[in-house]
Amino acid sequence: MARYRRFDTTRAGAGITDTVPEVIEGVRSRRAGLRSAMSALEYAVAEPAPRRVDEWRQGVRDTLSALHEVWTRHIVETEAPGAFLDELIDEAPRLSTPAARLRREHNEILGVINRAEKSLDQVLLDDDHDVFVDTLRAELTEMLCALAHHRQRGADLIFAAYAVDIGGG
Repeated sequence: MARYRRFDTTRAGAGITDTVPEVIEGVRSRRAGLRSAMSALEYAVAEPAPRRVDEWRQGVRDTLSALHEVWTRHIVETEAPGAFLDELIDEAPRLSTPAARLRREHNEILGVINRAEKSLDQVLLDDDHDVFVDTLRAELTEMLCALAHHRQRGADLIFAAYAVDIGGG
């Protein structure tokens, strides 16, 4: 059985329809972890690189690795058989198209993370540093925007299915 269940279930003894806070808090907690990893990468990418490209690369590599771990966990928790997206589609088949879009975005974003990690491991010639940093910054900034949009679409999907605002965290 998936860990996710309807948010609008009735609590025993409450006598009214209410939310299940531990489920919502679990979703919020995972979203906050992703947001934190995104922020750390954003800070690392924005660090100055001139005359310190090796330090810049290491900071970006470390934070990108952490984001990769959080993102992989997010994919597993939402896409595994019987996990959140399957349960959501079972509950609200009308949402299968936006759910499919989220699944596609998972793979697209994971591809960018993998390519960036490979780029960070390549050997640079001295005259390639500026172009390398500018190119990687542009790619990672675009990916961070894609992640932000993905999180927004996920929150919209949860709201469409359960009429629950999970917040921006």
